[in-house]
Amino acid sequence: MGLFFQLKGVSTFWGPYVFFYILIILIYATTIVFALFIRKVKNFPFLIYAQTTTDAVIITGIIYITGGAMSVFTPLYILAILEAGVMLERQGGLMAASVCSIAYGLLLNLEYHWVIPSLAPRFPYHNVVLLYTLFVYILAFFLSGYLTGYLAEEVKKRGKELSKSREDFSRLEAFNRDVIQSIQSGLLTINLKERITFLNKAGEEILGIKISQFKNRPLDDLFRDLYKDFHEELRSRMEMAFGRPDGEEIRLGLSISSLKDHRGNKVGQIIIFQDLTHIKEMEETMQRSEKLATIGQLAAGIAHEIRNPLASISGAIQLLNDEQGKGESTQRLMEIILAESGRLNRLITDFLLYAQPPKLNKKKVDIGALVESTLDVFSRSPQWTKGIKLAKIIEPDITIAGDVQQLEQILWNLFINAVDAMEGTGMLEVKVHKDGRGQTAILTVSDTGKGISPKDTKRIFDPFFTTKAGGSGLGLSIVHKIVETHGGDISVESQPEQGTIFSLTFPAS
Repeated sequence: MGLFFQLKGVSTFWGPYVFFYILIILIYATTIVFALFIRKVKNFPFLIYAQTTTDAVIITGIIYITGGAMSVFTPLYILAILEAGVMLERQGGLMAASVCSIAYGLLLNLEYHWVIPSLAPRFPYHNVVLLYTLFVYILAFFLSGYLTGYLAEEVKKRGKELSKSREDFSRLEAFNRDVIQSIQSGLLTINLKERITFLNKAGEEILGIKISQFKNRPLDDLFRDLYKDFHEELRSRMEMAFGRPDGEEIRLGLSISSLKDHRGNKVGQIIIFQDLTHIKEMEETMQRSEKLATIGQLAAGIAHEIRNPLASISGAIQLLNDEQGKGESTQRLMEIILAESGRLNRLITDFLLYAQPPKLNKKKVDIGALVESTLDVFSRSPQWTKGIKLAKIIEPDITIAGDVQQLEQILWNLFINAVDAMEGTGMLEVKVHKDGRGQTAILTVSDTGKGISPKDTKRIFDPFFTTKAGGSGLGLSIVHKIVETHGGDISVESQPEQGTIFSLTFPAS
């Protein structure tokens, strides 16, 4: 408007217009002052009320010097009302509308009754026009204040709702993410172009990969011919072999289903998979155990039938051997028959012990004391070699529920195997201790012998598997069987030319 006056040829210093520019400067000055105080004043509503009142007074001065009721600056009141309505909502908007209405009404009445002089050319107007003008502006003021305050309250309310919705959404997103990352099954998603979009932590551990390596890559790069298998077999579940990057091959069980967005539109597919390797191994072990149990029952019956005639043959040979007048070659052949009969009898005895182990006579056994006594006897037996050193680390007072004779048989077999593996020189180390929680007794027997090859490690507990010349292959099978019947577990670690460690665990009592 100042520029408008200049274009109209009105001098800046002509008449009352010099006050116009002074009031404009005053508006900027008060705005700067209130802006400086806004962070220092704790009573924020009071500051807004003071600023609105100051603005109303200055605007009234501008209206007064630019024509009063005929001034084009009357709408400036609405700016002050909008300010208060935005800052203090409806309460502030109605307060500012009241202040502006009082200031404007007072100005018009004082001019109309000639109480104050006019600083601009006065236009004649009747009291009806005055009342109409005053009514229209007061109505505009209060409508502006009410609507501005109402909108400010709605914006604030919607802002709070939006913040709460965002917080709820963030919480729900975090919950879903934690759930997805916490499940033990692998979860993989692909888009409509069959490209990988997500893989959870369990999936990374199962597959031995990172999602960063396969994200946005085709599914076939990870699971080859997966879609072909699903489509050809017309099913949503299947099993497949998967080769991990470290060279280990595992068995996976997979299920596939559609992935939809919140509108129900298909956006891809979701694949859930589990590592079935251990389950398959357990199934194979159970099947093997069932087969072995059946074969064992049949073989035990056959062994009993063989043992009887074998005893008769052995007895007959011994009688013949006692007779006089036989030649040297006959004597040699009879000794061979007797030796082989004895060997065959021992093999049948071991087999019967494996196939039909005797019933357990459980009682509380101090496993450390049992190891000490067994080692003492074994170190004086013919199997012991003087070149072998013995190390014992045995914690006291570790007891388990077990059959003493069968536990001695376990120890004896493990000691013999260790000594045989060291071939005369080495270190035999025996440890007995509890786990951290004190619920499990752990027995380890280690040697520094020639070790076992990786391919043989998986088979050493199989019946009749042996790497020793003349061995029956039943010693470790019997050990495994006895440990299982005691509710324990046995494992082996071995490195060729470095030695072997057998670890046995039993429930502590």
